[in-house]
Amino acid sequence: MSEKRQANIVVKYIKSEYGANPEFLWPGRYPGYAVFRHGNNRKWFALVATISSKSLGLKEDKAIDVINLKFDKNQTYDFAETNDHVFPAYHMNKNNWITVVLDDGISDGMVFELIRKSYLLTNK
Repeated sequence: MSEKRQANIVVKYIKSEYGANPEFLWPGRYPGYAVFRHGNNRKWFALVATISSKSLGLKEDKAIDVINLKFDKNQTYDFAETNDHVFPAYHMNKNNWITVVLDDGISDGMVFELIRKSYLLTNK
């Protein structure tokens, strides 16, 4: 499965499961960055983007699809250490958010569970 295919599956899942449509807040500078918010409180629960793998500290420089998700406060680093496809958040608070690389190395089911967790954590 390609990264783009998994990113498309994730976007469709969020739209279907949570009724959230992507918002493209920075069309000129970051046209592919899609934010997903709660309908009731407008808080973000996910950001899908294409970034450079170097932004996550990876050696190879290539475009990768990722999703940023809210995570348990101050547990992001511990969780990231247990999974090669999870990092403290790119471009967000690293104590409260994670970045998940959307590729074949992580199952859709795991990504969907992390989305659910983020949705619940931001729906207060």
